[in-house]
Amino acid sequence: MDELWEEALGQLREKLGKQNFETWIQPIRMRARDGAEITLEVPNKFFRDWLMEHFLTSIQETLSILSQQNVKLSVIVDQQLQKSRALEKKPEREKPKPSRVNNLIPKYNFENFVVGASNQFAHAASLAVANQPGDHYNPLFIYGGVGLGKTHLINAIGHRVVEKRPALKVFYLSSESFMNELIGSLRRDRMDEFKSRFRNVDVLILDDVQFIAGKERTQEEFFHTFNSLYESRKQIIITSDRFPKEIPGLEDRLRNRFEWGLIADIQPPDMETRVAILQKKAELEGVQLPHEVALFLASHIDSNVRELEGSLTRLGAFGSLTKTPITIELAKEVLQNTLRGAHRELTIENIQKTICDYFDIKIGDLKAKRRTRNIALPRQVAMYLCRKYTSTSFPAIGYKFGGRDHSTVIHASKTIEKKIKEDPHMEATIDKLEKNLNVKR
Repeated sequence: MDELWEEALGQLREKLGKQNFETWIQPIRMRARDGAEITLEVPNKFFRDWLMEHFLTSIQETLSILSQQNVKLSVIVDQQLQKSRALEKKPEREKPKPSRVNNLIPKYNFENFVVGASNQFAHAASLAVANQPGDHYNPLFIYGGVGLGKTHLINAIGHRVVEKRPALKVFYLSSESFMNELIGSLRRDRMDEFKSRFRNVDVLILDDVQFIAGKERTQEEFFHTFNSLYESRKQIIITSDRFPKEIPGLEDRLRNRFEWGLIADIQPPDMETRVAILQKKAELEGVQLPHEVALFLASHIDSNVRELEGSLTRLGAFGSLTKTPITIELAKEVLQNTLRGAHRELTIENIQKTICDYFDIKIGDLKAKRRTRNIALPRQVAMYLCRKYTSTSFPAIGYKFGGRDHSTVIHASKTIEKKIKEDPHMEATIDKLEKNLNVKR
């Protein structure tokens, strides 16, 4: 490996964080180097497009600093990989067969999915998988809180595959349904039918995989199902409410396999995305929603998309049945219970973003190894708030901050607790942050 590239990799790992590094930097190969001109090789076109939009500047800056010259980068796709995949395709196109029963939810498609900063990566990855199932990012693992759009996205993938590749067999189900079907097959002594049902599909979509955690027989069967599909180059798509390493009771062998492909997260939508979601929903349901009402709802309901859409449905139904124009006053009356109870579902990602906005630093800084005061203090504050306002364990919090040890999180929490008691400025800072997070001490 080129010494310059090897040194750059070390710095990029610290700069971008473990997950970004392993997903987007580690697969890159330095293909050629001619003075200040460097050619990088990536696995496929989607990888290249995402890299150039989100990480190319960081790579270029790092290489320029290390080489002490203005580096010019070009990115190419691995031609050998593309050729081998092309050869694997059958020369003659088989006549498409009608898709079998797939359990997909009809209303969820890419056309009515609203894309924002909080879900942009997961959406792009889903499109790539939908257009070339089994070729890239297998498995695709999407995680995020309740009601943020995971089920919408994975059903959209299924519908796109059915539309573009009708000969492929797509099957969607929840992990609870998978377990129930397994139990039924065991009782009726029909395990051969069960195995055939799930191992003879082209795209398997499993929702809420965290449900099978702690259920040994279900995990055992899904492990073998996963292996069978993966070895046959069939696409596997999985969702969860958390990162694989953070699912308690999940066997290591499954956790490791979930990390073989691409992991994408969905965060709570920002204000602009919430407004866009409401406007799209209103358009689809024929609801006359004034812009000021959309802004009011979006500013008061920020926990998840499902609650946001449900509130609009109730408001629209009330307005339609009573022939009443939709106004902010009507929204306050109809949704008083929802608005009173609405609050942000705090996650580590929420807290990290709030900290970065307040201290004017980047998410990557919180996860990097740097210990300078302008980074170390915000990191300690973030860890303290994560421990206080989420149910996440010390080790899991440490993992979210660049893979740090649990003892670091404990030390950070105790340090900030002490500073709050001794330093009025720190107490005021925490008060402001808690206000930004919509929580009270």
